[in-house]
Amino acid sequence: MKRYLILCATDGSAAAQKAIEFAAELAREKLGELLVMHVQQALGSELMPQGLEELERVEHIRVTEADMLRSAAARIAEEGVRYARECGAPSVESLVADGDPARRIIETARERGAGLIVIGSRGLGDLQGLLLGSVSHKVAHLAPCTCVIVR
Repeated sequence: MKRYLILCATDGSAAAQKAIEFAAELAREKLGELLVMHVQQALGSELMPQGLEELERVEHIRVTEADMLRSAAARIAEEGVRYARECGAPSVESLVADGDPARRIIETARERGAGLIVIGSRGLGDLQGLLLGSVSHKVAHLAPCTCVIVR
């Protein structure tokens, strides 16, 4: 029997945490799989941030801006997985991607055959949302499956 896949996008915000809680409940009730996804927009440079030169010299460890951003992205996804498990999701995995968040969420939903996308609403102001649009609205309009925006 094919398991139902729920893709839940997270950016580590309070709205995203509510979305993870909602998605975990659905996964538990439907005995579905939950994919917690974080999309890293900024990739950073391969340069070392100021102040870390001494660490490289003494400890022989080179940490770049890109390394720190990748680490932060992985932490956001893993914290989402931990919270989903605490909320009772039976099967949870994480995925970190890079690029435009709306585009990557939609591509992943298509590639993985997700039956549902759950995403939090960060609540952009009316003017900012009108001018820029939001990731949740873009995903809702272009999603290949049902999409739930959690407030």
